[in-house]
Amino acid sequence: MEYTIDELARAADTTVRSVRVYHERGLLPSPDVRGRIGYYDADHLNRLQTISRLLSRGMKLNGIRELLDAWDRGDGLAEVLGVADQPAAPAPAPASAAPESSDTPPELELPDYVKEALAGSDDPLDAYRVMNPRCHDLASRLVDSGLPVESAIQLVERLRQECDRLTGSFATEVYYLLAGQQYERSERSPKDYAKLETELAIARLIATRAASELIDQSFGRHAETPPHTATRKPA
Repeated sequence: MEYTIDELARAADTTVRSVRVYHERGLLPSPDVRGRIGYYDADHLNRLQTISRLLSRGMKLNGIRELLDAWDRGDGLAEVLGVADQPAAPAPAPASAAPESSDTPPELELPDYVKEALAGSDDPLDAYRVMNPRCHDLASRLVDSGLPVESAIQLVERLRQECDRLTGSFATEVYYLLAGQQYERSERSPKDYAKLETELAIARLIATRAASELIDQSFGRHAETPPHTATRKPA
C-alpha cells in the first residue's frame, strides 16, 4: 500500500510537520518520488509508529536516530542494546580480611582485552581511553592522585566487575517483565519482533536511568563520611 505524506501522517496518527521533521533529522527514509509527489509504503508507516512509541517513552530524537541507524545497519539486538562482544568479567576472588592499610587497591586479574591493549601501547592510559572512554576520566584522576596506572585501571575494572555482578540477574528479569513476556504472548510476527526490540531498548533506557540515580545516591552517602580521612571538620 502506498501513502502520500498526508495519508501517511493520518495513518500514523501524527502530523505532516512531524513527518517532515523526521526526514530532516534523518529518522525517516525518503519517499519514492514520482513526478512531484512522494509516495510512502508500509515500512515508512512502521518506522513512524516506532518513533512515536519511543518518543512517548521519553527518548530524544538523537537517541532514536542512533537506535534506528543500528537497526538499518543490520545490527542484532545485542549490538543495538550495547551488550554484544563484551568480555566476561573474571570471577570474583574469595573474600578475605581487609589489610590494615588499603592505600593500594587489591590486585585484580585484568581481562585479556585490557592486557593486550596495554601491552601494545606506549601510553596505557590512552589505550584504556580508546576502549573505555567514559571510564578513562576516572582512571586519569586516580593516576593524577598518585596511583600507578595499572592500579588505577584495576580499580576501575573492579567497579565494572561489581556492576556486572549486580545487573546480571536484574537485567534479565527486567527485560523479561518489560518486553519478553509480552512478546511470548504475541503471534511472534516480524512486527511483534520489531516491537520487542523497541521495548527492550526502552527497558534498557529506563533501568539505566534508575541505576544511575541509585549509584549517585550511594556515592553521595559515602562522600559524607569518606574513609581514611579525619572525621573532624576544620574549625
